Amino acid sequence: MSDFNDNWQLVGTPDPATPQVQPHQTQSAQPVAQPVQQAQPVQQYQPAAQPVQPAQPVQQYQQPVAQPVAQQVAQPYIPQQPVQGYPQQAVYPAYGQPIANAYGYVAPPQPDYQQANYIAERQRNLEECGKLINHFSPKIDLYQEYDRCNQDIKKFSRTSNAPLIWGIIVALVGLVFVYNTFISRSDDAKLYNGIISGVIMLFGAGLIVLFILKKKFHKKKVGALKEKLLDLSSQLKLLYNGYSNCPIAPEFSDPRILFKIQSMIIQGRCVTISAAISGLISYHSTYQNLTYAKSKFEADTAAMNDGKPAFFNAVRYLDLR
Repeated sequence: MSDFNDNWQLVGTPDPATPQVQPHQTQSAQPVAQPVQQAQPVQQYQPAAQPVQPAQPVQQYQQPVAQPVAQQVAQPYIPQQPVQGYPQQAVYPAYGQPIANAYGYVAPPQPDYQQANYIAERQRNLEECGKLINHFSPKIDLYQEYDRCNQDIKKFSRTSNAPLIWGIIVALVGLVFVYNTFISRSDDAKLYNGIISGVIMLFGAGLIVLFILKKKFHKKKVGALKEKLLDLSSQLKLLYNGYSNCPIAPEFSDPRILFKIQSMIIQGRCVTISAAISGLISYHSTYQNLTYAKSKFEADTAAMNDGKPAFFNAVRYLDLR
């Protein structure tokens, strides 16, 4: 067991519970027991002040799940970061530029060769339209004469029945006066009724004869017009066959239709000739009327031309004059 001498030096066996004093240190008295200090709450870590940044658009991202208070106190504060994949800043592109979707994806620009192909196709169809117009437009009078011939055939094919009906009515009235002539006892009355009945009967007979003569004239006129129509049809077929590998059907070869097709391509409403024709008959009723009219016309003309249908022109059904 340790003890001290007169000079206050440690002698004897050292006590395990007593620390040894080094020559350059002095031992200070330590209290036997210190009271248990109350646990201080852990202060939350505060980051250093950051410079004020310009206001950024509010970013929408998923908030982390709330944790217990004990875990929040134990963990230091970590600034939250936006979820990857969302745009960091709202970008407003210029006019004509692609716009990013909600995930920040921007469609890649179209290759230049697509624009080049578009321009080349449009130019090629415009050149084809020019060739068609140069070939068919000198014969526009032939197309107009062909249309007038068709209209005249329809007009003279319908003979009015009004003269025949009025002639029959007048003849019936004359028969009434003829009956009065036979039943009259006075000679003056018989003469009077005879004159009136004769005039009325002549007028009624004249109306009936006029109807018969008009019917014969119209029939003869229609026959001449049909012969003229077949001649014009043959000329138009030769004109159409003269254009090798024509990209359109014969009914659309009218120069008025070709000028409309060229105008649609120049205006940018379509690129190809076929698309322009589809635009002209885009309405379902127009397509149905055109198809029905063509089939009926070919059937009627084939019946009078040994099975060969005449040329069909679609300009009237497309509201082009």
